[in-house]
Amino acid sequence: MSNGGFLENGKNTNKAGLTIVIAGHAAVLAALVLIPPEAMQKIVYLPPMIVDTIKDTPPPPPDQLPPPQRQRDEARPTPVDPIVRTGETVRPIEVIPGPIQPTVPILPQTPVTPEPQILPAAMDPSAMARFQPDYPSDLVRAEIEGSATVRVLIGADGRVKTVEMVSATNPGFFDATRRQALRYWKFRPATKDGVAMESWRTMTVRFALND
Repeated sequence: MSNGGFLENGKNTNKAGLTIVIAGHAAVLAALVLIPPEAMQKIVYLPPMIVDTIKDTPPPPPDQLPPPQRQRDEARPTPVDPIVRTGETVRPIEVIPGPIQPTVPILPQTPVTPEPQILPAAMDPSAMARFQPDYPSDLVRAEIEGSATVRVLIGADGRVKTVEMVSATNPGFFDATRRQALRYWKFRPATKDGVAMESWRTMTVRFALND
């Protein structure tokens, strides 16, 4: 009831002020009409005065006032994370614990020694003409052909030092090969890093009759 009475009083006050202003204007116009023309020229016209009525606006009821905390929250700017961009999804960083690796001591590395370079013995070209042994005469008369495979030990000087039989189709073929190897065979000795050394080599001699 008190609020309605206050509003009605405000409206009545505004109407009364407006009526006074209109009545004042009407009085001024009437006075101007009654003034003779000679006096009108001497009148100094002043700019019109704008009278505005002050309207008292009643404060809103207490139940419509926002709470102080809400006003402070609304006035406070919303923090913006400068890292987050529009359209990107922020995912938390997941730390996956792994197995603890044992600390392995670093041992000094031993320099690798290169393997020695070994070249096998080879038949000397100057001795190729005396490689084939003489055909045993008894085997020639018997018209027996065959072969003998021997294993020879070649010295550092290239000479044959030992002859061992691996296989032979006839003992006579081995004997003839052994005598020829010890007497006439000569090799270029095997080398180890360029140094001559003894070595073994297997050789095969074939015996064939000419037609």
